[in-house]
Amino acid sequence: MKQFFLIILLLVNTICGFAQWNMNTAVNLEVAALNVADLQTANTTDGKTWIAFYNNNAGNYDMRAQLLDAAGNKLLGADGILVCSQPSGSATFVFNVCLDASNNLLIAFQYEVAGVNSAVITKVNTDGSLPWGNNGVVLGAGLAPYPAVLTTGETVVAWNNNSPSTLYIQKISAAGTIVWGLPVAITVGASLTTRGQIVANPNGFFTMVFQKRGVGISTTLYAQRYNNDGTAQWASAVQLSALTTSGARYYSIVGDGDITYFGYYAASGSRFFSYVQRINANGALPWGEVGAPFSTYSTGADPYQQTTNIAHYPGSAYIWAVCTYSNTLQSQYGVYIQKFNTSDGSVLLDPLGKEVYPISNNMDTQTGALAFYSEQTPLFISYDVNYKIRLTVLDNAGNFVNWNGFPYEMSSTTATLATPKGRFGFNYSSQNSQAVAVWYENRGTEYRAYAQNRNLTIIPVTLADFKASKESKKINLSWNTVTEINNTGFYVERSADGRQFKSLNFVPTKATGGNSNLNLDYVFTDMQPLAALNYYRLKQVDLDGKYSYSKTVLVRFDKTGSFYINSIYPKPATSVLHVSVGSGAGMKADLSIVDMNGKTIKSSAISLNKGNTVFDVDVSTFAKGIYFLKITGNEKEVSIEKWVRE
Repeated sequence: MKQFFLIILLLVNTICGFAQWNMNTAVNLEVAALNVADLQTANTTDGKTWIAFYNNNAGNYDMRAQLLDAAGNKLLGADGILVCSQPSGSATFVFNVCLDASNNLLIAFQYEVAGVNSAVITKVNTDGSLPWGNNGVVLGAGLAPYPAVLTTGETVVAWNNNSPSTLYIQKISAAGTIVWGLPVAITVGASLTTRGQIVANPNGFFTMVFQKRGVGISTTLYAQRYNNDGTAQWASAVQLSALTTSGARYYSIVGDGDITYFGYYAASGSRFFSYVQRINANGALPWGEVGAPFSTYSTGADPYQQTTNIAHYPGSAYIWAVCTYSNTLQSQYGVYIQKFNTSDGSVLLDPLGKEVYPISNNMDTQTGALAFYSEQTPLFISYDVNYKIRLTVLDNAGNFVNWNGFPYEMSSTTATLATPKGRFGFNYSSQNSQAVAVWYENRGTEYRAYAQNRNLTIIPVTLADFKASKESKKINLSWNTVTEINNTGFYVERSADGRQFKSLNFVPTKATGGNSNLNLDYVFTDMQPLAALNYYRLKQVDLDGKYSYSKTVLVRFDKTGSFYINSIYPKPATSVLHVSVGSGAGMKADLSIVDMNGKTIKSSAISLNKGNTVFDVDVSTFAKGIYFLKITGNEKEVSIEKWVRE
């Protein structure tokens, strides 16, 4: 019996792909059962998600890290690993992360050394080891370190020194040792500075945008380029804008070779305006003294442009930006999108900004990074007045991509101003087509970190149904699409064992140009099916060559009363398991739930209809763990599917 279970498990694991980590967006994936005070996130080149977070541990803020794989599995234990538990003082300060070329996580943060706040950087390898030790590399007295990995494999960190209150930069070797004897101090003449943000340029160079201190938190933006020795390359720092920015926040920065782009919003008089600035390798500002404006709004009654995030697809001729707008009272919010030509900074959408979500009492607010599904398909997350989080995907004109279910809700739980959701992070991985949102939230006891993915692999073509049925000695396949984006068509594939598939035929799309929002029906007949088992799936291919697979369906010729489990969801489940079973004839059957030790936890008699039977199983009282759903037919034929109770 144990061997039979193993065979079924191998089959199930072979034909299942990545799905949502939790289908119930009121549950999501809890990153750790710990009190979380702040978090940062980054995605690896192989589709994993790093999350670094402060754990409020009885008043001390321990630094921890978690790594999620593409299936949402926690690779570093249930609560991640302890990175550092040095005394941290009575509050947290901003920290930042980045990845090295091997996808290891670099965390730049701060803790107390002899009662003094000190900036620190440490490395967490993907296996959870800490090659730079439990306490990391101490940079010096200060706060808010910001790291960037250079093309040489070394890391440069900028931080706000305590005394004098100005920026310093230091280089760390790949082995975790300080390279420069003394850190480089950054000033603008006699003026002190803050909030350095670094991007790596080719050949070990890097560009830093920073803020010159003014009165209170008021600042102005500057930039400087450095070589691998930390030597400034321009005669003096270049002022990026004469407008007033804030020393209480970071802005949005991206690099494209030797060119740096910076998205920011600033105050002019009593208003806020959004801009994107281009910085050339020689310090020139080809888009003007403040950069290219996101919008031509300008008068006192016009909407304010506020938090702005920018992104650049490698090799693209465009910079995309997303901006949160508000009314002049800042009592209503909305989200707008803009696209800039990289050569001259001209806007390519609405001069006022392209409306995505209108300024309204729904208070839609963009958060986290701006990312790309493809060069002309930007995506981002936002939250509304109730702090529900949703994912939005746009086309090259800034319109909604009409994929089924979009905009897609990532978290359906609600919150209030008293205990709002926050610390939002957002990543997208082209390796596994997954969008991942991370945030913290208080669900009644304490703030904890949560994550939710959305697998976009099968989104461009939305299959409403895929069926297979016998007719005499042939098998008829039929499927229906409700949405098609850039679709070329479908390869019909067949297998005798559910693992090794071969293509039978190609069915071209019925959508004009590969795009449709209509219901389109497709059919294909297998005139020479296999004598016993016939597994079928569809391989849908995009115009750009990307492809995805449908679910797998089974038709049998060896037993007329055969049946099989089509699907069970959600995976993992918390309260109810939805089960779909296909059967060649109506019959009585037995359903049982079996744990990993082979013990039957629950059993009941069921009736299967010819065709498809759908029913629910209450699993709310089950302990967390791995189970098998087993259905036994009249002739003792068995179909098994693994699931997880969370």
